[in-house]
Amino acid sequence: MEPSERNAFLAELSAAEFDLFRSHLTSFDLKAGVRLQDFGAVGDQVVFPSSGLVAMTMPSHDGGGGGAILLGRDGIIGSLSAACSAPAACDAEVYIAGRAARMPAAAFRSVLDQSPAIRRAAARYHAFLMMQAQQTALCSAAHGVDERIARCLLEAHDRCDGSGIRLTQNKLAQMLGVQRTTITLAAGHLETAGILKCGRGHIQIIQGDQLERHACECYRNVKIYVSSVFATSAAHQIAVTSTKAGTDGPVEIRPM
Repeated sequence: MEPSERNAFLAELSAAEFDLFRSHLTSFDLKAGVRLQDFGAVGDQVVFPSSGLVAMTMPSHDGGGGGAILLGRDGIIGSLSAACSAPAACDAEVYIAGRAARMPAAAFRSVLDQSPAIRRAAARYHAFLMMQAQQTALCSAAHGVDERIARCLLEAHDRCDGSGIRLTQNKLAQMLGVQRTTITLAAGHLETAGILKCGRGHIQIIQGDQLERHACECYRNVKIYVSSVFATSAAHQIAVTSTKAGTDGPVEIRPM
């Protein structure tokens, strides 16, 4: 596995540290719709995406969800559960296809036991994940749908290199814990403001800088936290990029 094919956590490891992982890692395709973990289940693998998009959500009795934490090459799925041999605290589903590497949960625990440096790196990542969860909980309680959809689109865009993000309206509604019709109305507000261009089966970001201004402070707070916690890690700085005006790719939301 070349460094360019690794996710941010693996890329920041030294050669000696990565050697502890090497024999346990297997590359595979992330396929949209595949569950990587289920709430309450004891996971048997840890997944390191290098592309694509994974949403971590809490399930509800009506089959929906909400409060999604979006992860791409900046994230790890199943590491906290594996580290402490605990049931998964949320669902994790692939929303956008990509590539990843995986390893057995038991092997991940063994690597943590062998290296204090890797344990510290994992602890930093878990702090980042906890901050995302807390910020998302605050966002869901305190901010309107227009602000939240802007944040969600920016977060998805950052993790997909502006190459076009394909999501169903139902999936986007599930991320935010709202009805699909609410997503249509919120996207319409942003289109009226000239920030998005909405058509049948797609939404294109026209003004990324304006979309960022329209988003709640939660988007910026997470990026500031990343810069602080991973100040010495170029991999994480690259993994969560900034949206810049004039470089925005299309964000496609396909109707079901």
